[in-house]
Amino acid sequence: MSNYLLIINLVAAGLVLARAVCALNEMTAGAEHHLDRLFISLVAAGESGILLGPLFGHIMAPALAHVVLNVGVAGLYAVPWLYVAARQRLWRKANG
Repeated sequence: MSNYLLIINLVAAGLVLARAVCALNEMTAGAEHHLDRLFISLVAAGESGILLGPLFGHIMAPALAHVVLNVGVAGLYAVPWLYVAARQRLWRKANG
């Protein structure tokens, strides 16, 4: 069971990290985005820690609460972003 939780946690962390990096890349230089940049940077740093942990020997089974939290954040934050990106790509391909 713990291996499944680790895999699910790593996939969810990867999705959230990809969305956070793209969100940081899309931000303008306006002063109104300072807090957004701060919190998204914290999200990216936390998800990077989750993904890099096994590389440094920190392979411990994540608690069910951590997995549920990461999957929930991925579902709210990253999956709609991927859906919209795929839909736009298909629309552009169909309409030339």
